[in-house]
Amino acid sequence: MKKRNIPFGYQWENGVITAHPTESKIVIGIFTAYITGQSLLQIAEALNKNGVEYLPGVVKWNKARLKRMIEDARYLGTESFPAIVEQTAFDKAQAIKFDRNTQKDIDRTAEIRTLPVPVCCATCGVPMRRLHDSRTSHQEKWVCQSCSTAIKITDTDLLRAITDRLNDLLADPEQVHYTPATHESPVELLRLKNEIGRMLDGTMIDKDLLKNKIFEYASRQYAELDAGERITMEMRVALLDTGPLSSYSAELVKAIVTDITLHADKSVTLTLKNGQQVRKEQSDGAHEHSA
Repeated sequence: MKKRNIPFGYQWENGVITAHPTESKIVIGIFTAYITGQSLLQIAEALNKNGVEYLPGVVKWNKARLKRMIEDARYLGTESFPAIVEQTAFDKAQAIKFDRNTQKDIDRTAEIRTLPVPVCCATCGVPMRRLHDSRTSHQEKWVCQSCSTAIKITDTDLLRAITDRLNDLLADPEQVHYTPATHESPVELLRLKNEIGRMLDGTMIDKDLLKNKIFEYASRQYAELDAGERITMEMRVALLDTGPLSSYSAELVKAIVTDITLHADKSVTLTLKNGQQVRKEQSDGAHEHSA
């Protein structure tokens, strides 16, 4: 599986993160194009048209990916990353992004209404319904459609709680884990493994045949991976591909979350696509439960 374990624009060099000589120039070009008037869609189309690779052999630029790059403060030289983008250019990009957000006065409500996953009741697990009543002082609340549990929480506070849990995961993607079910290797896999071993032990090695056997073995081995393990790998890639969030990200929720549980204390639990549950308890630090 192709994946990027550091942001676009950087590379590992002798165990140290350095600016990639080609990608770093592309990052600067993206910021320059954005602050000089091009939209994220126009920039993405240009990158795709010119065959600029995001990963080796992969040319898939889109607005969401570019938006995450524009928002990623690591390009300023935070943590262990060297600076690629100047502070003035980064600040201009943020200001432009805010000004172009035509829903900046109402986006919290819009995002709540279009949550990509259900908000479920902590008492019975049934999806809840958001109610809004402008006649009351506390206008928003969520009501369970089964047990009628009602929790008053503003849209802003709910989105912030979700974003906080996402940022916990983004700070340490290794928190996303999965324990696959133990099972014996299929007979065909064992046969291929033994056959490869015998070929390697032989005095005359047919390199093409050996290569084909190794590829076949790797392909069959991948097919035998537990689905949860594959999903976990994909979620880690999504997290590594995303910088710290300054606001709620529907894209990231859609990529890694199946549902959100709302508790009476207004905290939330995220159920991830591999079945893992993530919640920050009232005590210090985050607490995770594995399904």
